[in-house]
Amino acid sequence: CRVMDEPTIRQLDLRRTKCPLNFVKAKLALEKLAPGQGLEIWLALEGESALNVPNSLRQEGHTVEELDVEDYKQILVFKKA
Repeated sequence: CRVMDEPTIRQLDLRRTKCPLNFVKAKLALEKLAPGQGLEIWLALEGESALNVPNSLRQEGHTVEELDVEDYKQILVFKKA
């Protein structure tokens, strides 16, 4: 069981969203946050999104604070740049 220690972290489930829409939704969600706030993104383990979404968000300047795999999903916590 994972415990989020910061109340500013929001969750976004993109497991059923296909590329490139999952990146667009993640980017828009991060844009709504204040700098330093976090967003927990759930991605399906299979497919290109497991690699493309994290890489694209890093290129946008956001940092991965945490990466975990559980219950057949990849969980990434990004901190807004």
